Order: sequence, then structure tokens, then C-alpha cells
Amino acid sequence: MIRQNLFSGFDPHFRHRGTEVHRIETFSDAVFAFSISLLIMSLEVPQTFGELKVIIQNFLPFLATVLLVALFWKEQNRFFRYYGFSDSLVVWLNILLLVVILFYVYPLKFLFSVLLWLVTHVNYFPKAGDEEVLNYEDVPQLVMIFSIGYSVIWFLFFLMYEIAWRRREYLQLNRYELMATKKEIRGALMNVGIGLASLFFAAIGFPQVGGYCFFLIPFGVWFLNWLKKRELKTHNSS
Repeated sequence: MIRQNLFSGFDPHFRHRGTEVHRIETFSDAVFAFSISLLIMSLEVPQTFGELKVIIQNFLPFLATVLLVALFWKEQNRFFRYYGFSDSLVVWLNILLLVVILFYVYPLKFLFSVLLWLVTHVNYFPKAGDEEVLNYEDVPQLVMIFSIGYSVIWFLFFLMYEIAWRRREYLQLNRYELMATKKEIRGALMNVGIGLASLFFAAIGFPQVGGYCFFLIPFGVWFLNWLKKRELKTHNSS
């Protein structure tokens, strides 16, 4: 199964308790696949070469959206592989996660189309004709929509990892796994914070600053990895 083979590059020092695929994971796979299918179904079969070129031009926004959805899919898979439990609370959190992702598929593609349009000056909205695709007054709302969805998704991941942390004794997490779980919790909170910061700047009329907030993610990931290594080094030397 894809879940068992595609992401075999997870932390080899973290014991995988999720050796069996739960029903919620199977359901999630179907929903993630359906969300991508929605993007595909939005593409009409070209009747002319001009329409074919339009579809080809929209490949980059489509790819960016699929990659972001795949990132969330991988994060969910990581949780179930590491901890291997799915009680009612985790199931409901996953259902909420899937609802948010399904709802945000089209807004995400629109956002990536706008971003690539601004960078490459390629028209990804030929069907709009003379109608204005996006005016300056709409930019803060667009950033706010993305920021809210981004924050909600990572907050749901935070709640899931927090549940795993609270059940650390039941799961018999060793010292390394405890540190790794704390890193996942911090990472989820970091992403929530970045999303909220972006939302704040967009709400007060600085959408550009809100967009730049997301460039902090690589630095945050680097810092969390550095912090984890330092904690491991301190533990090993004690």
C-alpha cells in the first residue's frame, strides 16, 4: 500500500507502532485522492489547441496545490506510523482535517495561480476575459483566507500530537521519541503562529508582510532541528 511504501524515509530511530492501516487512514486516502480529483475534474477536455495550451499553462498551479496537499497527507501518515492509535478523538480531528483540506482545494489553486501570475506574468485566467481577476482591495482577503486555513490545519495536527504526548506512558515512548514528539508539537505550533502572524498583518492592511511571514518556515524548521539535536546531545552527555 502507498502509505506503507511511499514514505519509508521517516525517522529510523522512532519506533513505528502503526504497523496496520486503520480505517480512518483508508478513508483519509480516499478523501485526499478525491481532493486531487476535484482539481482534475475542473479541467475541461480541450476542444482546440488554444484550450490545450491553457491547460498546460495551469500545470504549475495544479502541481503546487497537489504538493501542498501531499505534504499534509505525509504529515498525517507520519502520525499514524509513529503512534499507531486512532481513538474517537483522533478520528474526529482527522475528519475535521479532511473537511478543511477539501474546502481549501480550490482557494489554494486560485492562490497559487495568482502568485505564479505575478511572478511569471503568464495569464492563468484566460476565461476571465476583461473581468478583473484580483484587485488590490482583494489581496488582504486572499491572504487571510489562506492564513486561516493554514493555521487551522496545523492546529489540528498540534492537537493530534498533543494527544500522543499526553499518552506517552501508554505508548511507552522512550527518551528519543519523547524529544521527537516535542519537536512535532513545536513544529505544528510554529506553523500555527506563522499563519496567525500572516493573518494579523493582512487584517491590518499589510498583506505583503503577511505573505513574507511564510518565508520564515525554513528558518523555523532549521531551528527546531537544531534544538532537537542540542537536547539529544545534552541527554547523551548526562
